[in-house]
Amino acid sequence: MSATPVQDKWAWVAGPVAVILGLAAHMVAGGSVPAVPVLVAFAAMGALAAQVMSRWIRGPLLLLLVSGVAQQLLHWGFDAFGGYFPGTGFLDHLHGGQALTDIPAGAAASGGNVHLLLYTHMAAAILTLLLAAGVSKLAAQGREASRRGADQSH
Repeated sequence: MSATPVQDKWAWVAGPVAVILGLAAHMVAGGSVPAVPVLVAFAAMGALAAQVMSRWIRGPLLLLLVSGVAQQLLHWGFDAFGGYFPGTGFLDHLHGGQALTDIPAGAAASGGNVHLLLYTHMAAAILTLLLAAGVSKLAAQGREASRRGADQSH
């Protein structure tokens, strides 16, 4: 029986990290924040997608493409389900002073600087790539070290 490679065990981490980085990018650029249950659902779907794709995605360019697509989907999701806190700039929505009832439905969902949103989501995609590649590299080093240790013991 062969053991499950470490990168397959830890691949799920890339999904929630992508969601956290995407949310941070969206907030920094002035986008609105969805409700916590929506964020938890995005993180769960991201973890599942990362775990499933870890078996097929090899190579940094394909991983960067998938990370970029994930950030685009997250941006659309944050826009679609946002609006609970108005997005007016760098973390302003956390202490804007408006009551939730004063915000028209969907009014804040499209807030934010479009170019800054693009750049911050691109940075989140690159950081997700670096994290996933780092986990994969550490896993490969760990497998190689354990393989060498097993060879030396025989």
